[in-house]
Amino acid sequence: MEKKSQLDYSLGSEDQLAWKKKYFFDPRGIGFLEPGIVGLDDATMSAYNVAKSSYQIHPEVFNMEYLSKATKLDKKDIIKRMKRMYNEHLIMYVMNPATQVYGYGLYYWFVKLKEGTSETEKAELAQWFQNKDDICTGYKCKDGDFDFYNGNHMRVLDNLLSTVITPCKDNPCVEFVHICPIRRDIRESHVNMWDSTSETFRDNIWGTGQLEKLAKMQKLLDLNDLKIFKALNDKKPVKDMFDFKVLHQISGLDENDMLNGFKSLVEEKRIIVPLFHLNFPKLGLTEKMFVIKMFQTTPSYRKAEIVDDLVAIPEFNMVKEFSDAFYDAVCFAYNEISDIDALRKKISSYAEVEEIKESNVDWMFRRWVCRLDEKNGFWEECVFTDDFLEDRTDKNSPLYCTIAGKEDKK
Repeated sequence: MEKKSQLDYSLGSEDQLAWKKKYFFDPRGIGFLEPGIVGLDDATMSAYNVAKSSYQIHPEVFNMEYLSKATKLDKKDIIKRMKRMYNEHLIMYVMNPATQVYGYGLYYWFVKLKEGTSETEKAELAQWFQNKDDICTGYKCKDGDFDFYNGNHMRVLDNLLSTVITPCKDNPCVEFVHICPIRRDIRESHVNMWDSTSETFRDNIWGTGQLEKLAKMQKLLDLNDLKIFKALNDKKPVKDMFDFKVLHQISGLDENDMLNGFKSLVEEKRIIVPLFHLNFPKLGLTEKMFVIKMFQTTPSYRKAEIVDDLVAIPEFNMVKEFSDAFYDAVCFAYNEISDIDALRKKISSYAEVEEIKESNVDWMFRRWVCRLDEKNGFWEECVFTDDFLEDRTDKNSPLYCTIAGKEDKK
């Protein structure tokens, strides 16, 4: 197998990449590793699916032996704490699939409301975003250049425009919507995704002293709780991730089949990243969102190098690189436990950076289709409208413009 260049960020085995060999240049766009993907209900997903559906009452599906050694806490104490953290909706077990592998384009988009928009009007739009099942991830912003930052994984770009973006833009309160296709999804919820470098894939990144600062600033999670949370996300072999005997007892499925199946997806194909999400708004945390615009004359490889430099900063808990957009990257950091001025100064130090836009994120609607609106009784509800059956050329198709005052066709 040929040695990959430093700037080759694609992941996968020789067989997965073999289909590209008949082309002189790698095809541009999604679907680089499509051969070998599996459905989310495939048997290789059994370990995750059983754990996802049972950890709420059986935290012991996770490897308590590993967690006890990592945290120096008693196993029974860990189980008790995990149950409480879940019951109080402080943590949620989720999974990120590599969308470009599964045939989706991943598009994030920024929304700016017009000056004079009332809080009531903003809240109504936020509620529409919360309940829009096409949207897989969403944030509400304040005190800055944007009012919302949402994301969709869609197979058909026209469907995104027709179903989500156009109704939003038709709202009389909206000044603009800027779409930012994802070039690399690098870090989510502190964990490095498939578009990080091979050496850092699945690394769990926290800044020095951040856990201790977080433990002191709120009363819902103490330092031991946070150590458990971190240990759950720390990079480890799949064999150490779960207690496969417990998974077998719950499901009746073969231990080795579950282990080998999920191992192939996480460690070999690298198309799945399971992790625990932290309900940061409930802890009193807000996020500083840095939206970075580089000069258009900056070569793509140089943009990637700069983003890689920023990824090396552990205070950034989320980093994405965009393409074909007004902006080139976005980085998140917690306001309350990070040196925001130092981070801003670091970003500004690059001569290629033309402008930095900022907003503070104070609420999150969904986390990769998992709903976070506990007040409405929908915590962890996973409802997502897959657009692949829609046909926007059908004149009888319903109009998704309710927020613009239009009614759906009956």
